[in-house]
Amino acid sequence: MLSRLFSSKSNKTSVTVGVSVCASELHIVAIERSGDAVSLNSVSSIPYDQHQPLKQQLSAALSPFAKSTCNVSIVLSQDMYHMVQVDKPEMAEEDITTALPWTLGELVPYDSSNMVLDYVDYPVKSRTGGQKIDVFAAEKSSLAAVAASMAKKKDKQLTHIHTKEVLATEMVPNDDYARLLIIQEPNSEPFLMIVRSQAIWLARRLRGFVSKVNEQTDLSQLSDTLGLEIQRSMDFYESQLKQPPLKEILFKTQFDCVPVIERLKPFQPAAMNVFTPQLNLADVVEPACHFALASALVAAREVA
Repeated sequence: MLSRLFSSKSNKTSVTVGVSVCASELHIVAIERSGDAVSLNSVSSIPYDQHQPLKQQLSAALSPFAKSTCNVSIVLSQDMYHMVQVDKPEMAEEDITTALPWTLGELVPYDSSNMVLDYVDYPVKSRTGGQKIDVFAAEKSSLAAVAASMAKKKDKQLTHIHTKEVLATEMVPNDDYARLLIIQEPNSEPFLMIVRSQAIWLARRLRGFVSKVNEQTDLSQLSDTLGLEIQRSMDFYESQLKQPPLKEILFKTQFDCVPVIERLKPFQPAAMNVFTPQLNLADVVEPACHFALASALVAAREVA
C-alpha cells in the first residue's frame, strides 16, 4: 500500500529490510531470498521518538546495513494514516488515486495537495450495486521526505510503504473462512478486522483501550467492552452483509488476552484463540516484529 507513489525500479537485491513504525519503537527485520527460499538475516528494535523526523530515525535503523545493498519496506504506525471507505469513482483504474484526494473532503485531516493514498477494493457491492473501496491516506510531505532521503542512498531502494491492516491480511490463511482479528501493539489502540480470503470485510479502530490497560482496568470490564465490540462486528458481518458465521476470533494484544478469551468463550459460538500469524519465519521472530517481517516478505515476493 502507498508504495507505487514513491518507489521506483527495484535493484533486484536478495536482501530486504522491513521496518515497522510503532508508538515507541522501530522494529527491523532483514531477510534474504534465494529463489523460493527465504532465510532470516537479522531482527532488532530501536527506540522511536514521534517528535523527531522519521527519515532520520529510519537512517539509524538501517545503519547496520551500511555496507549492504538492500531493498527497504516501511510499515506506517496507525497514527500516520487514516482508513476510510468511499464509493469507487467510475473512471479508469489508473486515474483513481489522482482523483481521490479531491473527493475525500473532510473524511481525512489532510489537504488534497498534501495527501498520498492508495486503496483496495471492498469485497462486496452495496445494495445499489455500486463498488466501494477502502482508502488509506497519509500526509504526503512527511513520506516524501522519507522517499527523498532514501533516494540519496545508492545502495538502498525503498520499494514499499505498507499499512498494518493490509499486512494483517497476509497473516491469515488464504481460504474462504472468515476470521475476526483483534490486534494491539504496545502503547497503541487496538484495531479489529474481519478477514476472509485475505480481503478486508471490516476494519475498525477501538478507542480508549490503552488507558484502560495502563490503569489496570478490571478484567470483567475489559472483557465486557471487547465482547461488545466483537458482537457489533459479528452482527454487521453476518446480519447486514448476510455472510456465513465466523470461523475464529483471534487475539494479538499488549495485555494478557488469555483470561479475556476464557471469560468470553462461553458467549461466542466461534472458536477464540491467541493469534499466531501464518508467516514464514514467524516462529523465530519475536511477536513485536511480525509486522516488519510481513512487510519484508511481501516486498521480497513482489520485487522478485
